[in-house]
Amino acid sequence: MVTIGERIRELRKANKWTQQELAEKLGLDRTTISKWERQGGSEPDNLTITKLADIFDVSTDYLLGKSDFRRPLPQTVAPYLPEGFDKLSPEARKEVMDFIEYVRVKYAKKDGDDKK
Repeated sequence: MVTIGERIRELRKANKWTQQELAEKLGLDRTTISKWERQGGSEPDNLTITKLADIFDVSTDYLLGKSDFRRPLPQTVAPYLPEGFDKLSPEARKEVMDFIEYVRVKYAKKDGDDKK
């Protein structure tokens, strides 16, 4: 399972922020961010986890490593996912979601061609 420190590092780097820049956004010291990101280091408190989720625009579940989806799936989509989807590995879930996106784009193009 992914740790919160790994998620923080991943998201910080994806945003091309230094530890100092993230610390300033949170009103904290850079060493605090370093401690979170270190294997076996300390973890942020609940209020800070919520702030981090807002800053990174992800769910707290994603930040805590409880979900591999940055945002919760819309409830309108969840009933249409195959049974056992939640038990798949993260790689398999990504593959299913990529395939769904492929089909959506394919039919969007097809529908667009029909309108010409």
